[in-house]
Amino acid sequence: MLGPVIPFLRAEQKTSFTAASFHFSGFALGGILVALAGERLAGRFGRRASVWGGGAGMGAGAVLIASSPILAGTVAGAFVMGSAGALMLITIQASLTDHHGTASSAAILESNIAASTCAIASSIAVGALAGTALGWRGALLAPACAYVALTLFFRLERPQSALRPPSARATATGLPRMFWALWVVTTLGVGVEWSLAYWGADMLVASGLAPSAAATGLSALFAAMVIGRVSGSRLARHLGEPTLLLGALGTALAGFLVFWLSGIPLWTVLGLFVAGLGVANIYPVAVAAATLAAAPRTEAATSRLGVGAGAAVLLAPLTLGRLADGFGIATAYGFVLPLLLIALATTAVVALSDNPVPEAAPSSLRH
Repeated sequence: MLGPVIPFLRAEQKTSFTAASFHFSGFALGGILVALAGERLAGRFGRRASVWGGGAGMGAGAVLIASSPILAGTVAGAFVMGSAGALMLITIQASLTDHHGTASSAAILESNIAASTCAIASSIAVGALAGTALGWRGALLAPACAYVALTLFFRLERPQSALRPPSARATATGLPRMFWALWVVTTLGVGVEWSLAYWGADMLVASGLAPSAAATGLSALFAAMVIGRVSGSRLARHLGEPTLLLGALGTALAGFLVFWLSGIPLWTVLGLFVAGLGVANIYPVAVAAATLAAAPRTEAATSRLGVGAGAAVLLAPLTLGRLADGFGIATAYGFVLPLLLIALATTAVVALSDNPVPEAAPSSLRH
């Protein structure tokens, strides 16, 4: 949601690339702080309250961004969204891994399909509403209203027990080396994904598109991520996680090179689409593999993964924004290339390891 509105915020607030990147820095910082306490929060309030409370916080942050006329207010809204979103993400990933076990790759991919579908809708909505009386802010307010409707529809009940059994709460002590290798892949993958999502619209503008067309064009990334995750969820039932990751990273690298180097609007959008097909599966598959490698410490694992992901969201767009201020957005995107190459090399090491990630159970998630 933040990526498509950034060109409009920059235009209204008359800010630089670096100042605009503070929105994602605030989003990431909120995520990091919550991830550091993720295990304790889930244990204190329970998973149900964590998920629904996180959704309420996301809606509140979106309203704050839409209503604030100044940079400090919109960055604060991003911080609230990042904090609440991280709480939801940590809880959902741990729950899916606990429930599906070695079939969790397909389950997490399918949950991300829904997330990507919403990202497409938000990107299209920003571009479509920008020229109407509602303006681009209408696209931020709509999800908050939808969340209120869902809350009323489900009529939330207080869970019978807010605490999980002490034996189910784990610490990060003794997480294996395989987990940390996959943590690196996850963190770098998030850096790539958010660099494309955050600055992709500005790159499309640099290639010759108008801001409203670029905001809509960014939906190519999110559409590709839906397609990639649908395909990935099927492949995850038959292939191991390292194999899926190698394919995803190779596809992302090929698409990124076209996106970065073409300089022609059509080819830039096409490259973004191909990159999205690959990027789609890096995060969910790496998270599933890392969580399985750390089992049964699922919440310890997802919390540490959340810290890495938050750090990537904090640092990658900010670094790219600083480089864009100095050298232009096209040159700055060269920063993404080593992220992909290091992730690819690390995944290759994991694939060749003598202590591989547990194999998926192909039949356990078939409908």
